[in-house]
Amino acid sequence: MNREEKKKATRENIIQSALKLFAEHGYSKTTIDQITTHAGVAKGTFFNYFDTKEEVLCDIQLTLATEEFSVLLNHPGPIIPLVREFLMDMCRRLPAERTLVLALIQTTLNNPKLLELEKTKNNPFKQMLSEVVSAAQSRGEITPAIPAHIIAEMAVQTYDGILLYWSKGLGDDKLSNQMAMTFELFFKGITP
Repeated sequence: MNREEKKKATRENIIQSALKLFAEHGYSKTTIDQITTHAGVAKGTFFNYFDTKEEVLCDIQLTLATEEFSVLLNHPGPIIPLVREFLMDMCRRLPAERTLVLALIQTTLNNPKLLELEKTKNNPFKQMLSEVVSAAQSRGEITPAIPAHIIAEMAVQTYDGILLYWSKGLGDDKLSNQMAMTFELFFKGITP
């Protein structure tokens, strides 16, 4: 294994360890010490790849989203129901406490490195989402009157807006309900 492959494997090990611990203990109760212990790496190694626990969560969300959408491109049936299920799955992976989601948003907005990371990682995700939208357009599920890249951009803005709105204590008590209601309207707006 060369140096780049080893770095990639170490990063993935940290991410997988964090994901497992977030699922077992919850995001807020998981510490960087627990992540490094589970991953079998030194704390300094963690900080070679990530500045904060929030950065790991951001990376996990975008990685999962990109992987899931790449699978949707090859799905032979309707795409929109799968996108709906994907959104609900993303909600289930997020912390269930509004204050924690708000803290994650605030941390991202107040940390230039995290903000830049989110911008950088959002670009390949939006490209992948645009390809999914284009595939749905070719199957007649989404109107071709709006360019795929615009729909993808609006979908990301809607998702981020829902998270912010909900984290401020507004809307439905359950994030999944808020997400489902809002995206139901979103999908109706892009249906041919």
